[in-house]
Amino acid sequence: MCGIACYLGNNKDDGLKFGTKSWAQLWHRGPDDKGIYNEDNITLAHTRLSILELSELGHQPMNSSCGRYVIIYNGEIYNHLELRKKYLGNHCFKGHSDTETLIELFCIQKEKMLSDMVGMWAIIIWDKESKKIFISRDRFGQKPLYIRQMNKSWLFSSEIKPLLNENEHNTYDPTALVEYLALGNYGHLGVHTFFNNINQFPEGCYAWLSSDQKNIDSKKYWVLPNIDEKDKIPFNKTVQKALHDCIVEAVLSQTLSDVPIGITLSGGIDSSIIAGILATYYDKGINIFTAQSLESKYDETKYANDVIKMNNNNNFIVHRNNLNELSIKDNLEKYIKIQEEPFGDPSIIAHGFLMNMAASAGVKVILNGQGADELFFGYNNMAQAILSKQLKSLQLNKFYQNLSIMKLGNRYLFRSILESFLPGLEYNLRTKSRISRRNIINNSIINQVDDSIISLHNYNNIYNVWMESIYGVHIPHLVHYDDRNGMSCSIEGRMPFLDHRIAECVANIKTTDFLKNGLRKYILRESCKQYIPKSVYNRTDKIGFYTPLVNALKKDKNWVFAKLKDNTLYKNEHTKELLDKMNMDKLNVNEALHIWRCLSVIIWMNEYKIKLN
Repeated sequence: MCGIACYLGNNKDDGLKFGTKSWAQLWHRGPDDKGIYNEDNITLAHTRLSILELSELGHQPMNSSCGRYVIIYNGEIYNHLELRKKYLGNHCFKGHSDTETLIELFCIQKEKMLSDMVGMWAIIIWDKESKKIFISRDRFGQKPLYIRQMNKSWLFSSEIKPLLNENEHNTYDPTALVEYLALGNYGHLGVHTFFNNINQFPEGCYAWLSSDQKNIDSKKYWVLPNIDEKDKIPFNKTVQKALHDCIVEAVLSQTLSDVPIGITLSGGIDSSIIAGILATYYDKGINIFTAQSLESKYDETKYANDVIKMNNNNNFIVHRNNLNELSIKDNLEKYIKIQEEPFGDPSIIAHGFLMNMAASAGVKVILNGQGADELFFGYNNMAQAILSKQLKSLQLNKFYQNLSIMKLGNRYLFRSILESFLPGLEYNLRTKSRISRRNIINNSIINQVDDSIISLHNYNNIYNVWMESIYGVHIPHLVHYDDRNGMSCSIEGRMPFLDHRIAECVANIKTTDFLKNGLRKYILRESCKQYIPKSVYNRTDKIGFYTPLVNALKKDKNWVFAKLKDNTLYKNEHTKELLDKMNMDKLNVNEALHIWRCLSVIIWMNEYKIKLN
């Protein structure tokens, strides 16, 4: 895991300045080594976090053995040793880094190599002969790559800070800002960021680029599989075993490391499965990092303890943190700097606490359970889509049983009926609801919104629900905060469930089988039930990484009042209503989130010298 930066232009001195500046601003991403390659048209800068091949044989930028190509790379390719055997059996390697595998594989395969790669990556390769760079990013966008055009040059970086100039007044993207303030959505606008002049290279894509090109023509090398429902297969014992084997392979492949690994454990199904698989097959010590809101109704300590007790084979080294100690006043500004953009809620700060714990324990690689909810239809809106599918196909017993056990109520019954039989009306109502929730925001910001860049899918097609979660409202911000929090502590975060082989396996299973007996992610529970205690298997609640937001705001009330009272983001009457309710201790969670989002934007604008138009 590393930090990368690239200048592509026509001024060698400008390139060197950018590369040197990037070193300093990306040092936390790779404190073990640094390197730079500087020619007339190109500068490649790299900071290295040594995970594989700890010696200088892993140094970057790295030249190909043929001398034509130079690579900088951030990520891990978990199957790189298999790729060596398959394609490079006659090559004499100097070391065992995946970087060396990639550059030599690129020499013979170019972009064709991407389809065989299992892992996460952001790659830039300079072709000395054609004077072009090759760019690629992994299938789910786990590893970031930001882009800015400036002074007839192209700038790329693992983070946003190197792309900003000191004392520059930056501008915001109004659509991103409004979507966040009104709905809490962010990271769902494709290549767009909160910064008006900075984009991301799209996930699952590659491109070739020369310095004189005005646009990047990216091409997809992988998309989320879309299998027609009639061609999908039921979840039976054969499919269960295939899915089980795929998940175990994904988890164990991500133990590839020359340094100690650990995992985060919430007590939920997903992280518990990771813990159970490692306890069963991994014979080295495993550091477990868990954080809970002790003695609250959302305290998951019992479930985490059940997982630890079930897998008590002396391999677990447990580290704990109490989230009741979280202070927004003391931490929000720090984490806005780390995340570089406004973010969802205090759970991301809590995740940062876990990364700090891991760093203190000397652990440089952390596995987590993120991505399972998205792949296995674990959210309420995804469960609702399955209920609609059951209703439309007249599986009435399954429909009413699931609805009753899940205690979703009349609202979900009504929405399921609409989705099933009046999808156009449901879509229009959802659209109007989204737009009406903007009414709390000042009109001067709303009037700048570009609705054309917002993808609102029709839920009548269940693939759209899946795709929206993977590419829109969930995965993009999950991988963003995991990368930033981990790298701020020089830690590599890994997500075994975001192995594309799992997605391809899951895509072939009948969607209605994902929900059974009121249990979301039923096929995941069944496939991996031997790795989790019954108390976790039978959970029907969905807590997420709960943090006590209302209490935290109350604790820092004077600071919150001072920050919010003169804000020009919300309309005056809405700000007054929020502060009055806070003063009377009558805030609900939704209102607390409005305060949180406003605070996040105010601090972000101050940190990055952004003013409202």
